[in-house]
Amino acid sequence: MSAATRLRTWWKALAHRSTLESEMEAELRFHIESYAADLVRNGLKPEEAMRRARLELGTIPSQQEDCRSSFGVRPWDDLLADLRYAFRQLRHTPAFTVTVLVVLALGIGANAAMFSIVDATLLRWLPYHRANELVSVNLVNDNGGSSWGYYQDLVAWQGQSHALQSIAYYNAIEGYLETKSGQEPVSTYTVSANLFSVLGVQPVQGRPFLSEEQTPGKGRVVILSNAVWRNMLQADPGVVGKQVTLNDQPYTVVGIMPPRFIFPANENNPQIWVPVEITPAHFKMGFDEPTYQAIARIRKGSSLASIGTELSGIESRQVLLYPAEMRGELPLTRVAATPYRETLVAQSRPALLALIAAVGIMWLIACANVANLMLARSMARQREIAVRGALGASRWRIVRQLFTESLVLSAMGSAAGLGLAQLALWIFNQTLSLRLNLPSYLAPNPAVLIALLVLSVVSAVLFGFLPAWLASGTPLEHALRQSSLQGGGSRGRHRLQQAMVVAEIGLSLVLLIACGLLLRTVFALRQVPLGFRTDHILMVQPNLPRYKYRGLDTNQSVYQPLLRRIQQLPGVRSASITTLVPLHKGFAAVLSLFLGTGKGPGGKPTQIDAQLKAAGPELQDVLGFRMARGRYFNQQDTPDSPPVAVVNKAFAQLYLPAGDVMDFQLSSAGNRHAKIVGVLDDFHQMSIDHPSFPEIDLCATQLRPTDGFYQPTLLAHVEIAVRTQTDPEQLIPSLRRAMLEINPDLQTSSVQTMQQIVEESMGSQTFAAHMLEVFGGTALLVALAGLYGLLSYLVAQRNRELGVRIALGAQRGDIMGILLGQAGRMLLAGAAIGIAVAYLFGRLLAGFLFGVQPHDLGTMFAVTVLLLACGLAAAYLPARTASRVDPMQALRGE
Repeated sequence: MSAATRLRTWWKALAHRSTLESEMEAELRFHIESYAADLVRNGLKPEEAMRRARLELGTIPSQQEDCRSSFGVRPWDDLLADLRYAFRQLRHTPAFTVTVLVVLALGIGANAAMFSIVDATLLRWLPYHRANELVSVNLVNDNGGSSWGYYQDLVAWQGQSHALQSIAYYNAIEGYLETKSGQEPVSTYTVSANLFSVLGVQPVQGRPFLSEEQTPGKGRVVILSNAVWRNMLQADPGVVGKQVTLNDQPYTVVGIMPPRFIFPANENNPQIWVPVEITPAHFKMGFDEPTYQAIARIRKGSSLASIGTELSGIESRQVLLYPAEMRGELPLTRVAATPYRETLVAQSRPALLALIAAVGIMWLIACANVANLMLARSMARQREIAVRGALGASRWRIVRQLFTESLVLSAMGSAAGLGLAQLALWIFNQTLSLRLNLPSYLAPNPAVLIALLVLSVVSAVLFGFLPAWLASGTPLEHALRQSSLQGGGSRGRHRLQQAMVVAEIGLSLVLLIACGLLLRTVFALRQVPLGFRTDHILMVQPNLPRYKYRGLDTNQSVYQPLLRRIQQLPGVRSASITTLVPLHKGFAAVLSLFLGTGKGPGGKPTQIDAQLKAAGPELQDVLGFRMARGRYFNQQDTPDSPPVAVVNKAFAQLYLPAGDVMDFQLSSAGNRHAKIVGVLDDFHQMSIDHPSFPEIDLCATQLRPTDGFYQPTLLAHVEIAVRTQTDPEQLIPSLRRAMLEINPDLQTSSVQTMQQIVEESMGSQTFAAHMLEVFGGTALLVALAGLYGLLSYLVAQRNRELGVRIALGAQRGDIMGILLGQAGRMLLAGAAIGIAVAYLFGRLLAGFLFGVQPHDLGTMFAVTVLLLACGLAAAYLPARTASRVDPMQALRGE
C-alpha cells in the first residue's frame, strides 16, 4: 500500500469515525455469524457454535482494536483517552489543580509579558528589506561621544567606500500639516532622495523622490505615511498629485508608504518625508552648518570593523577640508558603524536583559514548585499506579499518562498566563511606554505565541517527566502491600523534594537581593542633595510652530510677554526664563567655546566643553540654589549693560584651577565678551547619579539675536520656571489660560512639576526596582507555598509516626521543633545557595546601582533575615497541625 493510500485511509478513519465504527462492527459481526452458521451446518448447536466462533475469531471489541491499529488511529484514541482521564483526575482534585495553575500562570505569564516586550524592542520586526544589513554611521570622538556627519563627509563616504552598497541621510524638522481640523503637528523628516531605495521599500501609491528634487526650488514634494493619509487626510484616494500645506507652504504629494512602514523606527507618530534641499551651506563645514544622521546598507561579506576602518581612513582625509579653527579643536576623529536595530534599543537593552534573567529565575521557581507538587501527588497515587501496572500497563504507558496530565496542566497554565500577561501589559502600558520605545498596543503575535508554546512544552518536561518516571518505577509488591499513605515515599524522593524547595528558596533570595539593592539605590538617590529646591515649582515648556516665527525674536515677541503675564498670576511668587532645566531629559546644549583673559589679542584662548544656559535674574529665587562666590544675575543686567556670565564650581575647578575666576571672560568669535561675575555651587544637571558637568550661565535679558550665544540658547529651547505660593498643580489651569491669552499657538505647551522631573530622572532605577519588587515578591510567595506544601505533605505522610511519638510521651513543642528544624535547615541551605549566586552575579547590576555596592553585606543580611522569617512563618502552620495530631485517631487509621 502506497503512502498516499495509507494517508487517505487514515484520514477517512479519523474524519468519518462513526461511520467506520458501525461498518467495522457490522462486518465483524457478519464474519462471526457466518462462521457460526457453518458450524451449525456441521452439527453443532447454535449456542455452542456462536461460543466457538467468538473463541476462534475473537470478540468484536478486540478485533476492532486490531483494525484501529492497522488504520493508524490507535495513537489518536490513546491520546484522547489519556486526555479524558487527565481532565477527570484534575477535576477530582480541585485544590491541587488550582494551585498548580496559579503557580504556572504566574511563572509563564511573567515570561510571556517579558517576551512581548523583548519582541517589541530587542527583536522587533523592522519594515525594511533585509533590515539586518542596515547600519547607522556616526563620527566618534576619543571620549566615545558620537556626532552626525556633514554633507561633504557623506558624499565622500558614499563615493569612496567599498564596504557600503549605498548610504542615505536624514534629519528631523518641525512640521505642521494643514487638515480639516486645522494645523496639526506631524513628525517631519528631511531625507536624501535615495533613502527609500536604501531601506528597500517603495511607496504603495505614487513614486519615491527623484535626485533632482534635492535641487533648491524643486523640492516642494512630500511622501506621506499611511497613518497621515488615513487619519489626517481621511484616506483620500486621489491625494497623490494633489497639494497639501505643510508649515504654511504648498507641497505636492508624490507617494504614500505601506501601512506598517515607519522611519525612523523609534517613534509611533504619523510621519511625513520631504527631500533635503542641497544649498550652498551644504558645501561648507563649520559649527553652524547642517549635519545629518547617516544610514547605510552594507555589502555582503563586510564586517562592522572593516566598515569603521575604511570610513575612518576616508574621514582622516576629510578633516583636512575643515576650517583651520575647527581642525584645532577636533579630537582624533574616527567613524563607527552600528547595526540600526541596536541604535533603537541601546539604552533599554541592559534593563531588559536584567529583567529577562529575573523572569527566567521566576519561571524556574514555578517549575520546581509544580514538580514538587506533582511528585507529592504521584507518591500519593502509588497504589493506583501499581494496580495499573499489575493489570498489564507498561512503565512507558504509565509515564505517558502522567506526562499527559502535566501537558494539560501546562497548556491550561499557559492560557491563563497569556491572559495574565496581556492584563499586566495593559495595566502597566503607560509606565512601560515612558521607559521603553513600545508600540501603542502590545498584542500577541505569532512569535510570542510560538515562544509561549515552546515554554509550555519545556515547562511540562521540567516539572512533569521526572515525577512521572519516578512514580512509575515503584515496585508493585511494595505499593500494593501499603494499607494507607504512611511511608508512601522513599528517602530518595523526599530528598529530591527537599532539594527542589532549597533551590526555590535560593533562587528567590537572588531576586530579593537584587530588589533590595535597587531599592537601596532609589533610597540613596532620594537622599542626594540636589543643590536646588523642588517644592512648589512648575516648569512650563512653551511649544511654538517655529516656521511661523522664522526671523523673529521669539524671546521678545513671545517669551518675555508670557513671563510677565505669568508673574502677575495670583499664587505665583516668582518666575524666570531658563533654557536648561536641571535633571530634565529634554534639551541640553553642550558646546565647545573659547576662554580668553580679555587682556588683549596676545592671550591665547583655551578651548572648553561646557553646558550653555541662558537664564533670567529671577531663576535663583525660583530654584533656590546658592552661590559659592560672587553674584548671580540681577535687574542691573540689561541689554545695554556689559554682558556677564556665571559658571559653576565644576567649570572653575576644571578650566581655571590656578587663576581667579573673576579675572576671566568668555568670548565667541566675532561676538561680545561676557565677564564672569559669580560661581554657582554645583548641583546635578544631567542625572542624580552623575557629578556636576561644567556649566556656563548667560543672562537671558542681555542676549541679542545677533549674539553668537543666542542661537544655541534662546532660539533653540526655552522653559519658564515658576515658584508658587500654593499647591503647584492647582495653578496649572490658570497657566494654560494665560498662555492661550498671550498666544493661541502655545496650546500644545506642556507643564510639569519639578518633583515629576526629578522622579523621571530616576526612571531606569525606579522602573527596574518596581519590576523586581513584583517578580521577587511573586517568587517569594511561590517558594513559600512550595515549602508549606512540602511540610504539609510530610505531616500527612508521617501522621502515624507523629501519633506514636506523642503516645510515647513526646510534647507538642517537641513535634513542632522537629518540623520547624527541618524547615530551618532547608531555609538555611537555600539562603546559602542564594547568597553565593547573588555574590557571583552581583556585578551584573552594577550599572543600575548608586550609593550601594553590588555585594552589600547589609542588604544581603536584611533580605536573608526577611526570607528566613517568612519561611518559618510558612512552616509554622503545618508544624502546629502536626503537634495537634490525635494519637488514637492516627493509630486507628492504620
